[in-house]
Amino acid sequence: MDSAPRVLVLTGTTASGKTEVSIPLAQCLNAEIINADSRQVFRELYIGTAPPTEAQLAAVPHHFVRSMSLKERWSAGDFARAARKRIESLIDRGRRAVVVGGSMLYLKALLDGLYDSDAEPELNYAALKAEWDRRGGDEMMRELREVDPSMADRTLSGDHHRALRAIGFFRATGERLSDRMRSTTVPLQHRFKLYFLYGDRAETYERVNARADEMIANGLVDEVRALAAAGFTERNCNALRTHGYQEVFPYLRGECDHAAMRAAIQQAVRHYVKRQLTWYRRDPRAIWTERSFTEPADAVARRIANDFVEST
Repeated sequence: MDSAPRVLVLTGTTASGKTEVSIPLAQCLNAEIINADSRQVFRELYIGTAPPTEAQLAAVPHHFVRSMSLKERWSAGDFARAARKRIESLIDRGRRAVVVGGSMLYLKALLDGLYDSDAEPELNYAALKAEWDRRGGDEMMRELREVDPSMADRTLSGDHHRALRAIGFFRATGERLSDRMRSTTVPLQHRFKLYFLYGDRAETYERVNARADEMIANGLVDEVRALAAAGFTERNCNALRTHGYQEVFPYLRGECDHAAMRAAIQQAVRHYVKRQLTWYRRDPRAIWTERSFTEPADAVARRIANDFVEST
């Protein structure tokens, strides 16, 4: 692994200004931007994802922005594999990589590696579920605690699928699934620094609410209507089972009115902000970087760039 950080990761809450900060940040560091937003990669999603503008894309080379179709497979694992190759290419050319995005699972897959569940033996979940129903959840959870205590600690009593998966894996292999998951993930082979951008909670929520209103005013409903006409809905497309999109489909089906749709979008994004804050409080690598929303983006970028360069 490199002795000096070569990769800067800029994450943060929704509406913290990651995109506007990332442009001067990448320019300061002679870097290119790796987009780690799980939805900005799709060409069909624009209004509801707030991707970089054409001017921002022209100012700094970007990777994985509007480069895929919803018809194509793109998961956290796909992103991690592709992004690692792209980072290697940038470093080989003497460039740095600035990874930008708020998608927590995508960043975890890139930085820590993601367990490949395809390598697991096939399990008869129907038989395991029948056993769960026959023996009862309490007894099955006791078995899980005996064979894989670590997985039991991470499994809620009602999450029978995860419990049965771990029990079935142990029965088939004699190994603990938690051990296999730890041993088969490979972390990013370049040192990195992870900056978490955030602002005042109340102001962040105001920005979230305003952004939702702006998206609706700019044609979000029409964008979702066009997606539905093309055969994409929150019921068959994972990228649409996210805030800003999944709340619009019930409105189009007449299940709620416009005001309820608007409120649902705003509430969903606020909840996501809470999840982001909780997630990174648990990550000791995160460098919490507070900003005032009156502070210019280039000033924030200089603060982060100076700290990053000092550590190289």
